[in-house]
Amino acid sequence: GGRGCTAYDVVVNSGFFRTLQADPLYLEFFLTVAMEGLSEKYGVELELTGWRVLQNRKFLGSISAQNIRARPRPHIQELPG
Repeated sequence: GGRGCTAYDVVVNSGFFRTLQADPLYLEFFLTVAMEGLSEKYGVELELTGWRVLQNRKFLGSISAQNIRARPRPHIQELPG
């Protein structure tokens, strides 16, 4: 609409994203949950309609490095022998 806005990038595993693309209802559900999470986390009110999945771009602006949390090791381990 020619006005400025704030954009949030949501990083999604590519395999999971293909699953989302195969089912429009599942995609809409996922995006609604993601936007509600952003709204709660940052204390902003987001419009839950009018969202877009970028077709020819992976992101807007610059993308920063992402860290993936490793699963914690169990505290109790069985030792050999």
